[in-house]
Amino acid sequence: MANFDYSLEPKRDILFIDVKSFYASVECAMRGYDPLRTMLVVMSQADNTGNGLILASSPMAKKVLGISNVTRANNLPNHPDLIKVPPRMNLYVQENMKINRIFRSYVADEDWLPYSIDESVIDVTASLNLFVPNPEMSRREKRWRLARMIQRDVFNQTGLYVTVGIGDNLLLAKLAMDNEAKHNRSLLAEWRYDDVESKVWNIPEITDFWGISGRTQKRLYRLGVDTIRQLANLSPYQQSVLFNGKTGLGAIGNQLYHHANGIDRTIISEEAPQTKEKSYGNSQVLPKTYTSAKEIEIVVKEMAEQVASRIRRHGCLTQCVSLFIGAARGDEGSFHRQMRIPATDNTRELSKHCINLFRKYYNGFPVRHVGITYSRLLFTSTRQLDLFHTPEESEKAEHLDQIIDRIREKYGFTAIVHATSKVDGARSIKRAGLVGGHDGGGAGGLDGL
Repeated sequence: MANFDYSLEPKRDILFIDVKSFYASVECAMRGYDPLRTMLVVMSQADNTGNGLILASSPMAKKVLGISNVTRANNLPNHPDLIKVPPRMNLYVQENMKINRIFRSYVADEDWLPYSIDESVIDVTASLNLFVPNPEMSRREKRWRLARMIQRDVFNQTGLYVTVGIGDNLLLAKLAMDNEAKHNRSLLAEWRYDDVESKVWNIPEITDFWGISGRTQKRLYRLGVDTIRQLANLSPYQQSVLFNGKTGLGAIGNQLYHHANGIDRTIISEEAPQTKEKSYGNSQVLPKTYTSAKEIEIVVKEMAEQVASRIRRHGCLTQCVSLFIGAARGDEGSFHRQMRIPATDNTRELSKHCINLFRKYYNGFPVRHVGITYSRLLFTSTRQLDLFHTPEESEKAEHLDQIIDRIREKYGFTAIVHATSKVDGARSIKRAGLVGGHDGGGAGGLDGL
C-alpha cells in the first residue's frame, strides 16, 4: 500500500536518456558496424604489458564473452570476431556534443540536464504538445511518440542507439531506464507513480537502485533492510535510526526512504542538482599494481603538480587537499583523507601536503588507484604571506610556477618535467598524450587533468 498521497506530488514528463554502450558504439558507428551486433571493445594499451583495461564493451561483446568494463586486457577471451580498438576521447566528446544538440532542439536549455557524457535528462512537460500536437492522442502516447522521435534523430545523425526511461519525475525515469528500458527491444520504458508498488518495490537487487552502493547496502542490512520494498516500508523506529546522522545515514537515509517510495521533487528548470562547491581534481587507474611506497609517492607528486597547474589556470587558490589511495584488491586498505590548508596554488606546497597525507595513512597495501582533489577554492589574485617563508621566497616560487606553466602551455607538458618523471613508476610523461586519462586521438595533453 502506498505510503504517500501521489496526487499531491508534482507530475512531469521526464525523459532520462542513455546512449547504449557509448564509447564502444561510437567506435562501431565510425567503422560502419552495427553497434548492437558487433563485438568490439575499447581497450587501453598502457605500457603494452597486457595490463590494460577494457574501458568499454559493445552489448554483443558483453553477451558473448561475458566481460565487463573493468576486465583486464590479459583476461580478455580470444574470439575471431572480436575487434579491439584504442580509446579516442576527443571523438567521444565531439559525438556527445552532437547528441546534446539534438536533445536541446526539443526543450529549452533550462529543461535539459547533462548527467554524464552518455546520459542526459530532459523535461518535455512544456514542449510535448509542440512536437506532438495531435489532440486525439493521450499524453502517454505523446510521450512515447516523442521518445521515438528522439531515438530516430540520434540514430540518423550519429548511428547510435539511445535508451529512454520515461517517468513522472527524474527518479522514476532513471529507474525505468536502468531496470526495464535497457532490456526491452524498443529500448523504451515508462514508470509512473502507479507503478511504484509493482515495479520500484520489486527491483531484484537493492544495489540496482539509484544511489545504493555496496557500502550503503551493508548499512541497510544491519538495520534489517535488504529489499527496496522493506526500505519503502520502514517502521517508525527504523526511520529514526536511518535518518540519524550519527548512527544512520542522516539526510541521505531520508532521501533513500523517499526514493524507495518513488518520491523525487526535483524540477530541473528550478532546482536541478548543483554541486555545493566547485573543486578540481584528477584520478587514475595505474597500469600495474604498485607495492613500493617510493613509486606511489612519485605518482602522487605528479598528480599534485598537474592539479596545481589546473587551479592556477583558473585563477584560484585551494584551502583543502584530498587524497584517495585505492587498493588493488577490493576495498581492503583503501583510504580517502583530506586536510585544511592555508590558501595556496603553489606546486611545492601542495605536493608536500599530499605526500604528508599519504605517509600518514598508507600502511603498505598494494595500490592500483590514485586520486587528488583540491576544494574550498578562492578565486582571487591576492596572496597571503606566511611566517615560514619570506616574501621574496614566496614571490620566487610563484614566478617559477608561472614560468613552467607558460612553457608547457606553449610547447607541451613534456617540454619540462622533473627528473623523477623519468624513473620507473612515473606516469606523467606516459599520460601526456591522454584526454581525461584516455587516448585523445592525437590532441591530448595533460590540460584539464
